[in-house]
Amino acid sequence: MIKYRLGCPDGHEFESWFRTISEYDAQARSGAVSCPLCGSTEISKQPMAPAVVSGRRKKTAAPQPTVSERVNTATLGALRAFQKAVLENSEDVGDRFADEARKIHFGESEERNIRGSSTIDEAQALHDDGIPFGFLPPLPDDLN
Repeated sequence: MIKYRLGCPDGHEFESWFRTISEYDAQARSGAVSCPLCGSTEISKQPMAPAVVSGRRKKTAAPQPTVSERVNTATLGALRAFQKAVLENSEDVGDRFADEARKIHFGESEERNIRGSSTIDEAQALHDDGIPFGFLPPLPDDLN
């Protein structure tokens, strides 16, 4: 296995593993290697220090997080902040969400921020009626 440090024209850097040098070359030529941040397929290898294995063990510093780990942490933090803002600034209408969203949209109920749950069919009907709404995805901590 070969680990490459890669980059895109926007300056994003990331690491990826390949079985062989020729496998990386083939994937890069076909556009299969892309930046996880912007999706660019214009990828180039970045300078990287070789990993040298010696017979002696040294005390090493704690490993530094990779760019993708830092981005994932930042993204998760932003999603947590967004989730908190939604929860603090909306009324929970529970499973009445679709009905209440429809009433607000058509002026039958006071305009306010609401949150709740709906079935897939109710969400599709809201979309078909042009009623704006969004999904608040569960975050990894929510699933524990």
